[in-house]
Amino acid sequence: MTRLLASVTGPEEAAIALSGGADIIDLKDPAQGALGAVTPAVLAATIAVVAGRRPVSAVAGDLPMQPEAVVGAVDARKAADFVKVGLFPAARAERLAVISALGELARDIRLVAVFFADGDPDFTLLGPLAGAGFRGAMIDTIGKGEGGKAEGGKGGGGLLAHLSIGALAGFVRTARDLGLMTGLAGSLEAPDVPRLLVLQPDYLGFRGALTSGARGDAIDAAKVRRMAGLVGAGRAAVGAADPVASARPAPGSAAEAAFDRIFVRDLVLDMEIGAYGHERGRRQKVRFSVDALIEKIATTADDIAEVYSYDLITDAVCALVEMGHTDLVETLALDLARTILSDGRVFEVNVRVEKLELGPGAVGIEIRRRRGDFSG
Repeated sequence: MTRLLASVTGPEEAAIALSGGADIIDLKDPAQGALGAVTPAVLAATIAVVAGRRPVSAVAGDLPMQPEAVVGAVDARKAADFVKVGLFPAARAERLAVISALGELARDIRLVAVFFADGDPDFTLLGPLAGAGFRGAMIDTIGKGEGGKAEGGKGGGGLLAHLSIGALAGFVRTARDLGLMTGLAGSLEAPDVPRLLVLQPDYLGFRGALTSGARGDAIDAAKVRRMAGLVGAGRAAVGAADPVASARPAPGSAAEAAFDRIFVRDLVLDMEIGAYGHERGRRQKVRFSVDALIEKIATTADDIAEVYSYDLITDAVCALVEMGHTDLVETLALDLARTILSDGRVFEVNVRVEKLELGPGAVGIEIRRRRGDFSG
């Protein structure tokens, strides 16, 4: 189940985050950088205010990849339930040296490694992290906010401006297979929530979206409540499909009128597909069209949590394309239908997949599936 992590600056903001429904209280000083650390005294005061009602995490700071400095900063914040350690841009050997040096502390301190989407993330380090005893790994950004930039980063923009849904899905899947909990953060906004919840990370992290304006402003209880509501509503939808509701309503019937349709048509992407030898090792154009029957949208709906977005369909297509070579269009169509129907707001889906480079026209498959078709 995905939880909401709220980054706070101290005990006062921690109390606000608690009242708004945050699941994890994360301590950092935004004025000091992407992972600017608070003092051990502020950490102790915050732990006292939270009083065990929620886990408290603390960042170790914006530190160079030097083992002695990182180990000292982590040890100074061992009172937290979790300590987050940034894997900042550096040579792979330097990052590995820091991971190795933290192995002894990892026996007693629950460590979470932070990769940076805009700071040369090396996800091959997930294996060494698990081997060293780290409890989790997450992705954040160094540059914060629209147009923000920090030394070592690649400019501003949120998480999805730097890594695709497919890349994030691969990160979550690999980390989970290694027994690591996962988190996603980085100037996230409300429209990002349903798109990222599909990946089922253990938590989504927020700071700027919880404030009344800029990232450096104090967090606002109403905005924490709204984000908590978005996360809660989204995770309830993911995987909540009802296999009993499998009978397709007749066209034009009153039952069909209780649903709306959402579609993505003629999305053309380059991908590796085909069972023949000459189709391997090269990319060809494939066209996707998806039409989904969804719960009827309320006339009062004015919140992203209340609708099923077409972004979720395009994300599902792109993630499958990024997974690598697929032999059959039939397999691709079935996997796409299964992914879309995993959302409880989708009743039925029509998927068309067409290969465009095998002749003068298009060849492919079109399938229709309902919620109950993938049960069990």
